[in-house]
Amino acid sequence: MKFYSYDYVLSQISLQNNVMVGMQILLLVVTGFFAFKAYQDNRGTKFRELVMISALTLLALLLITISNFQDNQASNNQFQTSLHFIEVVSGDLGVDKADVYVNTSATTDGAILKVGDNYYRAMNGSEPDKFLLEKMELFKTDDIELVEVNK
Repeated sequence: MKFYSYDYVLSQISLQNNVMVGMQILLLVVTGFFAFKAYQDNRGTKFRELVMISALTLLALLLITISNFQDNQASNNQFQTSLHFIEVVSGDLGVDKADVYVNTSATTDGAILKVGDNYYRAMNGSEPDKFLLEKMELFKTDDIELVEVNK
């Protein structure tokens, strides 16, 4: 069973697709170069066609990036909820956020927390920021893995 640290959940929010952004910048430069060459060569069609091809490819990459951004926003909302959950629980238990590990980043109801050597099951309370923590004991702790952020 994996338990995720506060820093790991925080790092998942700021994760971006730098490769796609780099490709778009490179394609924009190439399109600009082809447009400049097409402007200099009024009678030739080679550079005009290259401008159209690269401009359409740039448009396709832009639309893919917009779609990925929307997907990432939905995922980031789940990570934000988990992050807030860790902050609330650490405040309730009076421990540092770095000492709280959670086994899921998607939902808070039914999540299992590891705080120090203790394990808790969280259940949603009557209010949004209230959680019922039930202390529990795990019988098989050999397969527990703590996931930290890679620095």
